[in-house]
Amino acid sequence: MMSSEDLLRRGLRIGKSYILPIVAVLMLFAMVFSRSSGCVEVEPGEVAVLYNTTGLSLLGPPERVIKEQGIVSFVPLLQRIEKLDVRPQIFVMEGKSDVDDNHVHRLTVRANDGSNFYFERLEIHYQVIPSMAAEVIRTNGRGDDYKWRAMQVHSREVLRDEFGKYSFLQIADPSTYGEATTHAKQALNERLNPLGVEVTNIPPPKPKFDDAVEQAIDERQNAEQEVEVQGEKRKKLEQEKLHRIQQVDQQKNAEYQQLLADLQAKKQQANNALIAERREADKYFIEREAEARALRDQKVTQAQANEYAYQEEAKGLVAKIQAVGNQGSQVLNREIAEHVFPQLSKLKARPYSEPKTPIDVRTSAKGE
Repeated sequence: MMSSEDLLRRGLRIGKSYILPIVAVLMLFAMVFSRSSGCVEVEPGEVAVLYNTTGLSLLGPPERVIKEQGIVSFVPLLQRIEKLDVRPQIFVMEGKSDVDDNHVHRLTVRANDGSNFYFERLEIHYQVIPSMAAEVIRTNGRGDDYKWRAMQVHSREVLRDEFGKYSFLQIADPSTYGEATTHAKQALNERLNPLGVEVTNIPPPKPKFDDAVEQAIDERQNAEQEVEVQGEKRKKLEQEKLHRIQQVDQQKNAEYQQLLADLQAKKQQANNALIAERREADKYFIEREAEARALRDQKVTQAQANEYAYQEEAKGLVAKIQAVGNQGSQVLNREIAEHVFPQLSKLKARPYSEPKTPIDVRTSAKGE
C-alpha cells in the first residue's frame, strides 16, 4: 500500500504532465473564441505594457514594458497589453471651466497677505517616463487616467502652495514669479516622478489681480521704471563727470608738462647765463688781480726807492743837525737875525691900555 507522500508525488508528476496540454488547449480556445487578433502595433510616441494575466511563468513575467516600435503579439485571455502616449504633452490651466483632461479651469492662488490673484493661462509641459509605464498604469489606471488622477490633483495643489508663499507685491515682480515657477517645477517632479510622470518645463506665467491692484502694480512698475531711467541718467552723468574730469586732468597735465618744460628751458638758460657771468667774473677777477699785483709791485718798488731816498735825506739832515749843533749858540743868533728880525718890521703895536699922562716917546727914546 502506497503512503500519502508517494501519492502526492505521483499526483504532482501526473499534474505536470498535463499542464502543457491544458495550456495549449486554453490558448487554442482563446484564439478561437476571442474577438482580439492577438497583435498590437506600438506606434511612434507610444510605449506598451504586456501583462501576464494567468500568473504562469511560462507566459513570461507579470508585466513587461515594451518601448520598441512595431507589432507586439500576445495570447488573448491569457495576456493583455496596454499602451500609453509618451510624447511631450501640455497641461493647460485656462478659462473658467474644464475642457478636457489636459485643459482645465484657471489657477487661482491666495497670497500670504490674504489677497487673491490668478493666471489667465498657465502651461505645464510634461510626459510619461517610458521605463515607468507599468507604474503609471498601476498607480493611476489605464489610458489617460493619469492626466486627471496625477496631473490635475498634484499640479493645482503644488502650484497654489508655491505661489502662495509670496505677497501680491512680491509675486508681481517677474523675477519672483520666475523663481516660484522653478520651485514649483521641482516640487511637482518630487510628487510626479514616483508616479511615472516628469515635468519638463513650466513657462513663467504672469499673475493677474483685481483692477485696483493691477492699477497700483502698473503705477509701481512705472515708478520703478522711472527710477531705473533716472538711475541710468545718473550713471551717464557720473560717467560724463568722470570723462570731463579726465579731460580736465589731461589738459591740466599737458599744461603742467608744458610749463615744466618751459621752466626747464628757462632754468637751463639761467644756468647758461650764470656760467657765462661766472666766466666773466672769473675773467674780471683775474684781470683785476693781475692789475692789483702789478700795482702792488709798482708801489712796493716805489716805496723801496722812497725808503732809500728818505733814508739818505734823513742822513743828510742828521749830518746838518750835527753841524749846526757843533756851531753852538751862534747858530741861534744867526737864525734870529735871519728869520725873526725881518718879521718885526712888519708888526704894528700899541699899548694894551692908554697912559694917563702923555709920554714923549721921542724923549724917552732919546733918553734911552
